[in-house]
Amino acid sequence: MTNIAIGIIGAGLIGRKHLAEIAKHPDFDLVGIADINAEQVAAENPAARVFVDFRHMLDEARPDAVIIASPNQMHAENGAECARRGIHILIEKPVTDTLESATTLVAEVRKAGIRTLVGHHRRHHRQVAAVRSLIGEGRIGHIVGVSAIWAAYKPDSYFKVAPWRTQVGGGPILINLIHEIDFLRFAVGEIAAISATLSNRQRGFPVEDTAAILIEFENGAVGTFLLSDSAVSPWTMEQGLGESPAFPSNGESSYRLVGSRGALEFPNLAEWMQAGDAPSWNQPIQSQRIDVPTINPYAAQLGHFRDVIRGMVPSIQPVEDGARTLVATLAVNEASSAGKRIDLRERYADVVG
Repeated sequence: MTNIAIGIIGAGLIGRKHLAEIAKHPDFDLVGIADINAEQVAAENPAARVFVDFRHMLDEARPDAVIIASPNQMHAENGAECARRGIHILIEKPVTDTLESATTLVAEVRKAGIRTLVGHHRRHHRQVAAVRSLIGEGRIGHIVGVSAIWAAYKPDSYFKVAPWRTQVGGGPILINLIHEIDFLRFAVGEIAAISATLSNRQRGFPVEDTAAILIEFENGAVGTFLLSDSAVSPWTMEQGLGESPAFPSNGESSYRLVGSRGALEFPNLAEWMQAGDAPSWNQPIQSQRIDVPTINPYAAQLGHFRDVIRGMVPSIQPVEDGARTLVATLAVNEASSAGKRIDLRERYADVVG
């Protein structure tokens, strides 16, 4: 079977991660990189063809597939141009920056019939697959609720090197919560409605630094989520999974998932169950650890993209599904601003049909 010719649009932090994985993968051949800082990128990648204009790369290098790792506001345009040329895409999260552009991209992809994958890389962790399977098979009974935290203290240097992070759109909702929303949709079930309260009290920036979110799932479960980038804690998925050397691993769980017959902690996958067939608060409850090894999710994601391109498996997250995660995430700000519950079901239909 011939190798897949692949290009990358955007060679920033995440683009470099993808380049490193492509270099190790035997089934891909890198045919081009597009980045506005072409001179610097060429110096860092002397063996690659580097283009300033991504369209020139698409037309001259003629890739079979492209990884889109450009700034969020460019995702829709990059993806649409690939679709019009019949080029398959792995598009980084968020799938686009607005619901309007997501609708446009979905339409272009469907018209072209290309294969797509959205880069919510955590879907490729084995722990995520395990908890999804455990919930889906009813291991803890009917899912009743979720309690989750993402809380970490971002240092001043984080904002000094990128001042846009102090402005609307640069806060933890679009940078961090979107990963958690996608995990909840994938593992627990589709989100039906969102309510929220935001605060910027800790830093005083125009953008939020803390949020409390109430989540309603279509399967009847409810959830609460506390989000803050201004609080010291061991409870983030990054630290729990140990997926990056930038976040010291601690194995702590930031999620509690409770059901009618038991409970799960995630990501350490501690399962809490009672003996017998009649659950009762008068009965002892015991835990056992489900051991699942941590893998490199970016390597697993690239392997999945290969299989999607070759038609061997369906995409774990086509652009339509990535658009649903965007709908649910953007609703958090709106729910807080409007002071009301936001029903998402009509919005899903508006964006993805």
